[in-house]
Amino acid sequence: MVTTAREYVSLLAARLDLVGAAVIGSVARGDFNVWSDVDVVVVAHGLPERYLDRASLLSLVPGRGIEAVAFTPQELRTAYEKGDPRVVELERYAVFLSGERALKALLERD
Repeated sequence: MVTTAREYVSLLAARLDLVGAAVIGSVARGDFNVWSDVDVVVVAHGLPERYLDRASLLSLVPGRGIEAVAFTPQELRTAYEKGDPRVVELERYAVFLSGERALKALLERD
C-alpha cells in the first residue's frame, strides 16, 4: 500500500511544487484492513484555493485506493495550530514519502 502511495506522490510531484507528502491513517498506524484506503497528506505551493479545483488536481494522477488531501504550507501550519485531526495524525504516525524535514519543520511548536 505504501508503494502505491509512493508512486502516486512521485507522479503528483511532476504536476505540483511539492513540499512533502506522507501516509497517515490506518496504513501509517498499522491497523488497516482489506477495506482501508491509503490516506495521503500532500503539501505543495500554489494549490488552487477552491476545494473542487484542488480535488480535481489531486485526481488527475491515478491512485487506486488513494484518498489524498492537500495543504499549502501555511494551511498546514494553521490546521496544526487548530488541532486538525489529519495533521495530528501527520505529527504522530506519518510514513513520510517526500520532504520529511520540511514537513516536520512546519509542525514544530514555536
